[in-house]
Amino acid sequence: MDLLSQIKKKGHRVTKSRELICKILENSGHAHFTVDELYKKVTKKNADIDLATVYRTLELLGEIGLIAHLHQAHGSGIYFLKNNENTMHIICLDCNKIIDVSSKSYNKINNLLMKETQFKLIQNNFIYSGVCGNCK
Repeated sequence: MDLLSQIKKKGHRVTKSRELICKILENSGHAHFTVDELYKKVTKKNADIDLATVYRTLELLGEIGLIAHLHQAHGSGIYFLKNNENTMHIICLDCNKIIDVSSKSYNKINNLLMKETQFKLIQNNFIYSGVCGNCK
């Protein structure tokens, strides 16, 4: 995914800071990250970029629909690049490990919800929380 071309396409400026942040995000694949984790990677490359710039860039990418933000009950939120698919995540409450649920499992749950509620689900990001096998 070319984040910079999407920013330009939506009529926003591509600054050096945004360029670096987007490059780091694109190189991370579909990893989950907190703002602090991203900020540490950014400042290793350019110490002049402040935390507010990282937040503003993430906010812009979210508004454009390129990243998603998962709110956690405890701690900071988790961000990840979107891939045009609805997603479901399981988060460990002890170690904060995040697992993406397979599309097969996701589809089964989605179909069950649609059948029970008579809703046509258009978009969703499910978050389940629990304790992983390593933390039990």
